Amino acid sequence: MTSSVACATSSFTYPPVFGTQFVDLTASPVTNFSVTTAQGDSHFAKNLTSLNFCNVSITYTHPGYNDITNVQIWLPEHWNGRFLGTGGGGFASGMFDPSLGHGISQGFAAASTDGAHSIDPASAASWALLSPGNVDLVTLQDFASTSLNDMTEMGKAITETFYQTPPSYSYWSGCSGGGRQGVMMAQRYPGGYDGILAAAPAINWASFLVAEYDPQFIMNLLGQYPPPCELDAITAAAIKECDALDGIADGIVSLPHLCNFDPAILVGQPFDCDGTSATITQAGATIADALWTGAKFANGSDEWFGLNYDAPLTGLASTVCTEGKSCTGIPCPIASDWIQYFVVKDATFDLRKLTRAEFDDVLHMSRSQYGSVIDTSDPSLERFRDLGGKMITWHGLADQLIHPGGTSSYYDRVRDRDPSITSFYRHFEAPGIYHCSDGPGAFPGEALQSLIAWVEDGIAPTTLNGTSLPSTDGTVLHRPICMYPTVQVYLGGDPTVESSFACVEAQTHLMSEGETGYQGQQQFQVQF
Repeated sequence: MTSSVACATSSFTYPPVFGTQFVDLTASPVTNFSVTTAQGDSHFAKNLTSLNFCNVSITYTHPGYNDITNVQIWLPEHWNGRFLGTGGGGFASGMFDPSLGHGISQGFAAASTDGAHSIDPASAASWALLSPGNVDLVTLQDFASTSLNDMTEMGKAITETFYQTPPSYSYWSGCSGGGRQGVMMAQRYPGGYDGILAAAPAINWASFLVAEYDPQFIMNLLGQYPPPCELDAITAAAIKECDALDGIADGIVSLPHLCNFDPAILVGQPFDCDGTSATITQAGATIADALWTGAKFANGSDEWFGLNYDAPLTGLASTVCTEGKSCTGIPCPIASDWIQYFVVKDATFDLRKLTRAEFDDVLHMSRSQYGSVIDTSDPSLERFRDLGGKMITWHGLADQLIHPGGTSSYYDRVRDRDPSITSFYRHFEAPGIYHCSDGPGAFPGEALQSLIAWVEDGIAPTTLNGTSLPSTDGTVLHRPICMYPTVQVYLGGDPTVESSFACVEAQTHLMSEGETGYQGQQQFQVQF
């Protein structure tokens, strides 16, 4: 479907969105546009060319709040009749050109927002504090939720004006922070979207961001910072131990719940560090164990979930070393900014000086002050369900930044509240996939198509189609991405084809030497 009105500012009026006041609206045609999109948001990387669309840019404020928010709605020359809300990542509310470009290349009218602040995903330094000790709570609220609903209402209204008919269906797609935004829409604004695709969602924000800093905190306490090559060697050893539990040794840990690898056994063992012989240290083993078991309070009780064994440890235990092998820690900037600006509220605070008691207090303060604002962990989805909404979440099991257990535990909480959960919400786990992209496993690059089939045709997905990136020898894997709580196991045959794998209930059976294929014997209940 093509447009019915001209792509001109005069063709549009400000959409009536309650609580907003418009500052500016412009519309301009864009022709022969090109953009490169990276792998992420449940699609593979693409070089997009020859895109023609109408760019409607809106600037608005919430009277009395002194905020300024910018929204862009891209309206493609050939419209598929659907609207797409696009998410951001980290501290960025929207990614604009890459996400919007991908959306319109598929025929969607697509929208993105800056959430009333800079679009730097790695830092909140430019907007978090109004003054020392005083968080900009208005902008935080815009980022957390308000701007998402504003963008959705404005985007659908502008789409209807341009094409002279409302979108037949509306969808959300995002990963990480964009995944959290999608889940937030289901929780707080359940009528916004017919279908929501939320990958590796950054829900449980107030908890997991503090937990992300835990490995750096432990290194600070130890005063030791293992080089990346040591942590990579520990990961390789863990993968070797846990890999074949699903019936095939392929460098992918599909059944992390069956593995209990203790890195202490590696201490003193040699490994190659960029051509130099080195040995695994007690500090390296301590850091690995902390990442796998999860952050803990001083009394030993669990703070949060751990990463799985094939997740790169250098994601959160990142260090940088000089030629003389003197290493220092490099914290995840989103985690350190959250603690420094939002919890401690002091731009000059040195996180390296946190004590054990102070770190425990940080987690408590983060949860108590911000849980209701941005945590996005409310299991009440009844209104979304009753309005006919459908949601798919998926999480890479080798995610090195956001703990997969946080997502599956949220699904468990929704299921405990509503046994009919699979009628409107399904969660999938992708073995061997890192945070939003990459990794040796099969990536669910057609998840949005599965969501559309569910919403529009009633075809509820039991698996997502998974395809890997080509390996060094060109091999591409095709595997089913299983619906939680089932797991992916090898049946035998060609390991590159989907039919060689099945989704089964989690089991306790371990492979014996020489045994091929997966033969589960006993029901296994995952414990968190």
